[in-house]
Amino acid sequence: MPDLTKQKWRSKIEAKLLDSGAEDSHRIYGERKQEAIGAMSGTVVELGPGTGVNMRYYASGVKVIAIEPNPVMHDPLRAKADEHGVDLEIRTLRGESIDVEDASVDGVVGTLLLCGVDDPAQVVREAHRILKPGGTYFFVEHVESPDGHRNRTVQKVLVRPHRWMFNGCEITRNTASLLEAGPFESIEVTEVDRGRAALWVRHQIIGEAVKADCGKSSK
Repeated sequence: MPDLTKQKWRSKIEAKLLDSGAEDSHRIYGERKQEAIGAMSGTVVELGPGTGVNMRYYASGVKVIAIEPNPVMHDPLRAKADEHGVDLEIRTLRGESIDVEDASVDGVVGTLLLCGVDDPAQVVREAHRILKPGGTYFFVEHVESPDGHRNRTVQKVLVRPHRWMFNGCEITRNTASLLEAGPFESIEVTEVDRGRAALWVRHQIIGEAVKADCGKSSK
């Protein structure tokens, strides 16, 4: 059995690290997040919202269903939602199996998510399943550094300690390829190099995947 005391301790550290990086993330991605997340209406599912760094971007009147399996994140998540006037419902579930009906939500948000789930391809399929036709899945992910880049070597050295500190987060996933191979018909991915200041997670992607109006079966 896992040591729940150690797991909770690591989760508290992770929560503090997420909060400490929120303003830097806002500086890099804030405008793009505001355009994408701020344009969503109706009901939105956010997968793995953590401490609620994205709550500031939701428009007034949006209902957010937060799929957050880690209870340590719930109190700061609620506090951020209250601060920004977000109508929030938290469900303690994993992203691989969401109790949301098919084609029932207007948007899905997942930032720094697919690195920390057991089955990222299944999470993407779930995002596609619950979206209404024409709905958007907005994502930001850190990814494996390119072949030949010195940061790739650093990632290989630090993969295990990073996984331990961030409760299973994998820093060497080729998430862009995973998304492009998924069920979404329309997908746009932008590669971002955040530079040395971002250390071993400097290479990231940001983008949107749109579910076809005519629908498309999951792969």
